[in-house]
Amino acid sequence: MSRALTRIQLYADGIVEGMDDFMQILKNWALCSVAFILAPSPALAANSCGPKVAITDNMNVPRFMDGPQISAEDIRADFEGWLVQMHALHPDMSLRTDRKRFDRTVALIRNAIDRPMSQREVWLLFARLNPMLLDGHNSIAMPDRAKLMQTHLDAGGRIFPIKVHLGQDGRLRVGETGTGAQRGEEILAINGRPVAKVVEAILALAPGDTLSFRREYVARRFAALYWMQFGDTGNYVIKLRRNEGCVHTQGISGATKLAVSDQAQIPASYQYSSKILDGDIGYLRVASFDGEYKTEFALFAQQAFTQLKARGVRALIIDVRDNGGGDDPLWQENLMEYITNTPYAHVGQYKVRVNKDNADPGDIIGEVQDKVYQRRFVTTSNNPLRLNAPVFVLAGRFTYSSAIQFLVAAQDFGIAKIAGPETGAFSCQTGQIKLMDMPNTGLRAFTPVIAFVRPSGKGCNRGVIPDIVIDDDALDPERAINILAEKIRPTLG
Repeated sequence: MSRALTRIQLYADGIVEGMDDFMQILKNWALCSVAFILAPSPALAANSCGPKVAITDNMNVPRFMDGPQISAEDIRADFEGWLVQMHALHPDMSLRTDRKRFDRTVALIRNAIDRPMSQREVWLLFARLNPMLLDGHNSIAMPDRAKLMQTHLDAGGRIFPIKVHLGQDGRLRVGETGTGAQRGEEILAINGRPVAKVVEAILALAPGDTLSFRREYVARRFAALYWMQFGDTGNYVIKLRRNEGCVHTQGISGATKLAVSDQAQIPASYQYSSKILDGDIGYLRVASFDGEYKTEFALFAQQAFTQLKARGVRALIIDVRDNGGGDDPLWQENLMEYITNTPYAHVGQYKVRVNKDNADPGDIIGEVQDKVYQRRFVTTSNNPLRLNAPVFVLAGRFTYSSAIQFLVAAQDFGIAKIAGPETGAFSCQTGQIKLMDMPNTGLRAFTPVIAFVRPSGKGCNRGVIPDIVIDDDALDPERAINILAEKIRPTLG
């Protein structure tokens, strides 16, 4: 296949969206310039139904943090090495991946490595495999995303200023306010580019089990993903539609600070909180099981359950909608310990690729083993803080990894009822993630060596199906909590 034909095919398949930066820069500049020229004032963006927002700087050509160029030979070596390592470590790629589509895209990417590229450009190419792997644990990413963004800001750069939500209908809406745009407004275009095209391009790089999860992933990392693909223009011309149908355009200055959720070190106080709802229903927000919070989470759990026990709560809601996972011992020791005395497991059986880190005596490195998981976890028999009250776990489309393991253990052993929408992560997860070497490009690639089957053995090709269905509204996170509490109260007598 010729190089020219390959690149045409890649464009048709959406494989090289955003790679030809020079042409894209010219296009962005032209679109953004037109938007400002058409504004009623050179200092103000056109705005027919909202407050006027002053534009403090002129529109700039998009800026990227592109470093040295990497030779095609080195790029090719990393790509082939990544594929070899993935197949050598993963227990069974066929469990999730459509191999024909995967192999076809691999061939197209190989043929598109025809020139030197920056690390970012290499990622734009390689990351096209992410959504095909159908596993957030099996993907490739830019390294140190938060650090890259902070370095860009420290150098005087800016990033997309609006926190967004991407609905299951594919529409992008304004989340947090403070930029002149109103919460809930639909974003129709950014710098003259239709949002549908922006979202399509970013989703084409996103990892995750399902489209539902990938939408959540994109929304939560939108500023970083937009910047890496479309660059920083300093100011952003944003076309918006209000709920009543009013369409208007605003010029908004780019953000100069990272949101808390985008920072490399997120405070524990942002991850964990508790309160008492009407009717003596306890509420815990548990947004991470990351091992870096081990000490803080243990202290939070002890204090929270002390207060819940003293209050004599009649039910408990544990909110893991924002929990992307971490380490199983955190939920085993700091949640299960306080809510059940039922022996439980989070795995029924599993398939594992033997490697030097998990091999038992007599194992052969590289072989794949199918095993039944026999262990049962038993909590302390006389924990004075253990609640004698029904427990409900509020999950969401972003709930992932170890948080899914918590859900299936609680659901399959009758420890708690699950509420919310169907999760965006499959109920049978993968684990023991291995980082793979990418010495020339420095990209961060990883893959699992274990594929789990949940204790019930059922529903592996779906998310966790809730016992209580609640359609979670990302624009109003309190709504799902209130709905669940309303459903719980009549059952408490």
